[in-house]
Amino acid sequence: RGRSLLPDRDSTLQAGLDRRLAAGARPILELAIQAASAGSEDERAWGLARVAAALRKAGELELALTALDAAFALGPSDWAERAVYTCAVAVHCDRDDPEHAVTIGEEQMARSLDEKLLHAMARAYYEALEATGREEYRESWERISALLDAGRVPASNVRQLAR
Repeated sequence: RGRSLLPDRDSTLQAGLDRRLAAGARPILELAIQAASAGSEDERAWGLARVAAALRKAGELELALTALDAAFALGPSDWAERAVYTCAVAVHCDRDDPEHAVTIGEEQMARSLDEKLLHAMARAYYEALEATGREEYRESWERISALLDAGRVPASNVRQLAR
């Protein structure tokens, strides 16, 4: 769990915080303070996932990855880890790196998935298909889209999706 989703995390964190403080990022700072003061490591991981989502929405993608790295390092529960991975998939798509998003998402899908992860992976597969034209991305996108269109994720399809 010691790997980083973002190189040179400290300088990116400082530069991003300087920008956000100058721009008046009170809501994000409040989320960060809530995450830092949460009681358990799992609650802190959930809080950091919320911070990352807010940073992503604000366009601070490198900072979002920094928050996700910190959440992952806490060794969160399966549910919190899935939220971290789901957000990471979306951030990497936002960074125009859908193939990396697919790699991250498939790693999580091998363990567990939910509808939010499937939506993020549908986007990642579609964008990877658009970027590369590789048929394997089309097949994965079609499988996930069919599950989402059906409105539920049958347990029997979890292993099939993860391949």
